[in-house]
Amino acid sequence: MAGRNKPRLAEVAAAAGVSLGTASNVFAHPLKVRTEVRARVEAAARVLGYAGPDPAARLLRNGKVNALGIVAPMRFGVTDALLNSSFRLFMGGVAEVCDANNANLVIIPDPFGSDAIGSALVDGFIFGQVEHISVVEPARLRRLPYAVVDFDPGPDVNSVRIDARRGGYAAARHLVDLGHRRFAIMSFLRELSSARYYPPGEIRDPAIAGMPIDQEKMKGYGDALAEVRISLDDIPVVQAHPSDNTAASLLLDHSFGATAILSMSAMQGIAVMNEARIRGLDVPRDLSVVGFNDIPEAAISVPPLTVIDSANATKGRIAAEMVFHPSSPRTEILAPVLKLRSSTAPVPCD
Repeated sequence: MAGRNKPRLAEVAAAAGVSLGTASNVFAHPLKVRTEVRARVEAAARVLGYAGPDPAARLLRNGKVNALGIVAPMRFGVTDALLNSSFRLFMGGVAEVCDANNANLVIIPDPFGSDAIGSALVDGFIFGQVEHISVVEPARLRRLPYAVVDFDPGPDVNSVRIDARRGGYAAARHLVDLGHRRFAIMSFLRELSSARYYPPGEIRDPAIAGMPIDQEKMKGYGDALAEVRISLDDIPVVQAHPSDNTAASLLLDHSFGATAILSMSAMQGIAVMNEARIRGLDVPRDLSVVGFNDIPEAAISVPPLTVIDSANATKGRIAAEMVFHPSSPRTEILAPVLKLRSSTAPVPCD
């Protein structure tokens, strides 16, 4: 009947002529109750319309909800998280640990401008790619365990990240060793706005790379190029969101005869190769390209893309273990791996 309160377990017990404890056991531990008594309680429940105890209330009474929350990177919604290849690999690593712990996985979208972290029904959090440690404050206030990914929050917070500077160095050094001396860079823009071109000859602000992890990649590029007396300030840079389909064209328009492209994401590297092909350039004969993050698309692109593997699934597993089995805060820094494919070759002869 509309407006009627839901029947309570105590009413079922009274209707069946049993104690509240016996009625509770029928639903929670049925094998502890005699068959005839169990049948009487179940019949009373059907008559009253009682569907059983509220699972959320039971979990909350136990102090756990058996769920882990992944806070998506800044400006990511749930759709972005599911469609982004790198983040899917990361979530797959987290999911493996959730399965091992019989826990659910909850995606919490961009935390800015909402109380999603403060109200999420989870037992702990993993923060994916943050720009400032203040983002984790709601989790800290709730006294729930949490871990931070791809950001250095200091020694008092659990964190796991790739050594992005070392990865950037490996990418650029690979191209240098192939004889390349003319470069262009595709960097990361973490917001949905127009691609930005930074001409050579300007002193570079770290922000032209993107988030802190992207700035570390840029430092790594600079380290390798400095070894052959090339300054980052002399290299054209286009900063763009990975979904910007105009960025590859903008980069090649302003590449000034570059023979090698350093891209801070695999998808952007693939876009550059596609644009090069449209322009009649052969990759890698005319142009070598190295991306960052090994995703399934990189292995099947034309040609297959050389990348720095950021160990996304491994980061997910480690972060989840930190949350499920909290202990003294620790920092895990993973070594990047250069995966050589067919998108790089020695510099073409002039």
